[in-house]
Amino acid sequence: MVPRHFVVSVPVVLALGLGVTSASAQQPAPVTAAPVTSSRAPLPADHPGDLVAGSVISDGQIYDLVRDGDRLYAVGGFQTIGRYSGAGGVVDGTTGAAVAGPVLGDGQVSVSVSDGAGGWYVGGDFTSIDGQATGGLAHVLADHTLDPAFLPVTNGLVSALALQGTTLYVGGDFGKVGGETRKHLAAISTVDGSLLSLNAPQAERVTEIAVSPTALYVGSDRVVALDPVTGAAISTFTSPAHDPGGVHALTLGGGHLYVGTDRLVALDPTTGAVDPTFDPPSSPQDYRSFHALLWTDSVLYAGSDRAARLMALDPGTGAPVPDFAPLLGGQDSTFGAPGGVYDLALDGNRLWVGGSFTSAGGEPARDLAVLDAATGDRIETDLPAYNQQVNAVELSGGDVYVGGTFYMTDWVRSDSVAVLDADTLEPDPAFQVKRYAYGDPILSPSALYLAPNHYQGFDKREGSPHLYYPYTSRIRAFDPDTGAALPALTRSVKNLTGLTTIDDRLYVARRLESDVKFPRNRVDVYNAAGHRVDTFLLPLRGYVTTLTTVDGDLVAAGSFKRSTRAGFPRNTAIIRLDPATGVRRPGFDPHINGPVYDVVAQDGSLFASGLFKQVLELADSERPGLTKLSAASHQDGTFDPAPFGGNRVLLRLHVAGDLLFVDGGPQRLLDAATGERVAPLGGPGTYASAVVTAPGGGYSYAAGLSPNLGGSTYRPIGYISPAGR
Repeated sequence: MVPRHFVVSVPVVLALGLGVTSASAQQPAPVTAAPVTSSRAPLPADHPGDLVAGSVISDGQIYDLVRDGDRLYAVGGFQTIGRYSGAGGVVDGTTGAAVAGPVLGDGQVSVSVSDGAGGWYVGGDFTSIDGQATGGLAHVLADHTLDPAFLPVTNGLVSALALQGTTLYVGGDFGKVGGETRKHLAAISTVDGSLLSLNAPQAERVTEIAVSPTALYVGSDRVVALDPVTGAAISTFTSPAHDPGGVHALTLGGGHLYVGTDRLVALDPTTGAVDPTFDPPSSPQDYRSFHALLWTDSVLYAGSDRAARLMALDPGTGAPVPDFAPLLGGQDSTFGAPGGVYDLALDGNRLWVGGSFTSAGGEPARDLAVLDAATGDRIETDLPAYNQQVNAVELSGGDVYVGGTFYMTDWVRSDSVAVLDADTLEPDPAFQVKRYAYGDPILSPSALYLAPNHYQGFDKREGSPHLYYPYTSRIRAFDPDTGAALPALTRSVKNLTGLTTIDDRLYVARRLESDVKFPRNRVDVYNAAGHRVDTFLLPLRGYVTTLTTVDGDLVAAGSFKRSTRAGFPRNTAIIRLDPATGVRRPGFDPHINGPVYDVVAQDGSLFASGLFKQVLELADSERPGLTKLSAASHQDGTFDPAPFGGNRVLLRLHVAGDLLFVDGGPQRLLDAATGERVAPLGGPGTYASAVVTAPGGGYSYAAGLSPNLGGSTYRPIGYISPAGR
């Protein structure tokens, strides 16, 4: 089922031949209410409109970050990663370069129309622009700034706009505008943003609008003609019934009203009668429609999601124009939208084309292209690459407003792992992982390994046939420079429980038994060529939750069985080993009385988290599950975090300079020296999933949200932001 907010809509192309830009027509009278400005509550702190400048966004969540010098590896459930753009923006009409302007914080842009003064009116489904609450309508001025005096609030999607004089006609899937009832259709004054008196409820969502001085044409499941002042139906106009998919395009020109549905027809704008002499080529295709119409005196351009995505037709007969043969291929990943052309704009001999496609003229083009208006040949222009469909392309003042369901530009495709410049956060297009992989990132000088590296021990559920579930895990290896798979280093491991690297050697721990609480464990050692060069048993039975290193030694965390000389249990949850022999270092003995689920090292110190209340035989019931140890296993008394309360299980840890990130704790960011709570890093830093230091000072952090982006009300995304620089 297509989400309600996912609507492909095309802005109306106003006619050149019927005087539709005239300001002389009588306008609807204003309602006595105040201007329809935004009265929404302030945006929540985790709203994507509050993204820190320079943020990098991905189309899935980011779980982990690892910095290696000037490289930052991001790992998660994504396929693309790039600069956050919002769903609309301005590009230079000559060069195609992006121009600074208002950034939509969420949602999609369905439609835009020139304001006649170098700016644009924009409609869609969005709730913030530049961090300011909005309601699906906005005005971008000629200087590319947001007009704060024009922010009408609708309670649903805006999918159609038309401007006549100082009246902006608005159509969509809404029931109220500024708190006043206006079902699917409204008129707003562009002078002061007030709601006008026109009140003509429409039974179905309004998809298209065209306007002349004497008639307002409204497209939904059919076309109706209304008085542009009163909204009363014009009885002399009767259009034929249209396909169940409804009206997708309307335009006026040369004495015709052109209507795009699953076919293209020309109507008499006075009576609605079909002109039989207009007979464009057709090839029936279920669920394929005409979405964009642009009329000139000599050519009618028609964009669709049919096999012929873009045609130039004789506006009188519908016959194809000779020599116009554009090549638009492929389609983007937009859910529910086939490849095709969804909007058009003409600037002299330059035809701007927006839609869902991946190539133009045989060269890469992501959803936006500029073509020769006579031949359809590609005109080389340095355009942004969008990650999803373009719905709106509108010229004004020499620039072009581009809107759609996209939310990132100039992105990089790499499944589950990406590399960024650690200082600028610019994604590296030379690094591409071709196949999805899952796990924790482990780096060596010659490989990036990805595999599960955090476990929680045995299964305590009653009736379980095993204390441990038998399973096989995959360790995947990639070239750290290019992302290319390294088959010689990739392997499957039965009952994998942890892995880490020391120099160019990979240490892999695996459980040898599944039916005892404290099983035997083996560590296999592999060299840079992927050959096993050593193997040893852990000196204590138990379960391993993770492996790491400190000062060149191997560290295994979990819970291990050990007894005193008198036969009493002795608390052991972390052991330190000689990596060459597997012999336990006897001087390291923190006496932790419960399982440790993660342990990370920094400058010879170890941070440990898990389910424990006692370290070095000292009970601390107020602060279970988190401690800081020296490399010799002495507890650091200056590390004194506030009480967590309860028997909380603390899981993943990240240490970045003087910050400690605790995943699972009520306070995620702590001072690594004192344990004191640290304020969020900016934006939704409270919900960060990983934090690393940045080369230029400060930090970079990853976090996740599920905002309304790309026409979907729930889209898990990840982003990486700088902080504290």
